[in-house]
Amino acid sequence: MKAKTFALLFFCLFGFWGWAQEQGSGSGSGSGSGQDSSGSGSGRSERSSRSARFQRPIFLSGKVILDDGSAPTRPVTVGLVCQGTVVRQAYTSSGGGFSFQLSTGRSSQDGLQPMDTSVSSSQYGGISSRSASGITAGPFGNASSLRSADSLNLNACELVAELPGFQSDRIALGSRRALDNPDVGAIVLHQIVISASGTVSLKTLAAPKKAAEAFEKAGKELRKTNINFPKVTAELEKAVEIYPEFAEAWQVLGEVRLELQDREGGRDAFERASAADPRFALPFLSLAAMELDDQQWEAAAEMSHQALEINPRLAKARYFGALADSSLGNLDEAETSALWVQSSSEADSYPVTHYILGWIQAKRGNFELAATEYWQFMEFQPTAPVGKELQEQLDQWESLGLINSAKAPDPEE
Repeated sequence: MKAKTFALLFFCLFGFWGWAQEQGSGSGSGSGSGQDSSGSGSGRSERSSRSARFQRPIFLSGKVILDDGSAPTRPVTVGLVCQGTVVRQAYTSSGGGFSFQLSTGRSSQDGLQPMDTSVSSSQYGGISSRSASGITAGPFGNASSLRSADSLNLNACELVAELPGFQSDRIALGSRRALDNPDVGAIVLHQIVISASGTVSLKTLAAPKKAAEAFEKAGKELRKTNINFPKVTAELEKAVEIYPEFAEAWQVLGEVRLELQDREGGRDAFERASAADPRFALPFLSLAAMELDDQQWEAAAEMSHQALEINPRLAKARYFGALADSSLGNLDEAETSALWVQSSSEADSYPVTHYILGWIQAKRGNFELAATEYWQFMEFQPTAPVGKELQEQLDQWESLGLINSAKAPDPEE
């Protein structure tokens, strides 16, 4: 693509994360210095500020249950899925209940932390919000266009629950108003075969009592709004000291260390988790994500393939493999993985597969097919910075007569 390598564009996409964070925290520079407090611009600013402050919050509540009607025995993550982006909102209580607030004010996204829902990084739903698959412009895109006073358009959003070893039903939300009944009902979890999933370590069942208690204390702290990470670290380190084969504790410890910017410590914990239980897939996924961040394509591909040997149906492992293989120039392997993800029930969580397939088709000279994939990617991620570059590429292809139109076709035509 204009002599640019896929690796460069891949990191252009990854740069999207920082851009998205800036969009959430950035603000205007305010009124001009030459305007006094009595000016109309200042008055409008004050009225707007007052309006934002007094907009009512929107609450959502419900419960998570297993398909036999019982409450989960472990804490469960509840996430909001909007146009392929997943945002962790809350953890369930001991009885399976949950509640959280969605603000309709200007800063409604400030408290939203993106996460991956396809595979949890631990039984607590993952800690780090910065990962190789966190390519997102935020769950609502241009959120201001979806809000009116005291209401929020969530027609493109669904609630899901996440617990390793289980598949979640989804609850559609629609438009929500501040005074609506917050109860959305029950999210049902269906158990999958744990021995084949690779998302739960069976070594956990053999943990000594004191190690299990330390692990539970860490989990309780992680469910708090303001997490005491030193306390979590101390409890997890205690758990693995008592029981060195405690793979899940090593996995969570790795997540916590990454959150604390200790990458080497995180890598060490993930490696210890994989050594403690070679049939536990999550450490391999975490290591693959780190290798992708470090541009170590071969190592990332190897980690992804090891996770797939444990469970060939892990969508995240297929996705990571597609990223790594395409960067290595292994087009056939990357295409197979990306197509598998797109045919899975988790396709909407990985819109970048459209970008990968578009790039592969462009490399092969199939420009119409490439354009179709690029259009689908931009439909999922309309605010992606790389979208401007893709549109320029499409315009160039049209000018050269390689494609019929540089604009996405209207599905209703």
